[in-house]
Amino acid sequence: MVTLILLLILFITLLIAGLCFHLAGSILKLVFKLLICLPCAVLCAVVGIIFCCTLLLIPAGLMCFKLAGFLLHPFKPCMI
Repeated sequence: MVTLILLLILFITLLIAGLCFHLAGSILKLVFKLLICLPCAVLCAVVGIIFCCTLLLIPAGLMCFKLAGFLLHPFKPCMI
């Protein structure tokens, strides 16, 4: 009986710890996206627009747009 109670307490403790780490991970993802990915994506989009205004750099401009899209969704799985 004591073993069952100890296992139940251990399970509840691990469950609460897992929920806390999940919440902390979500907050860190949001902060990373807002402070790092969003400004880089905007910068890449602006550079892509500038590159697409020239004839020779259109392929580089399109790659800048693809990079900006990846920066907005860095944790999305890649589908080929």
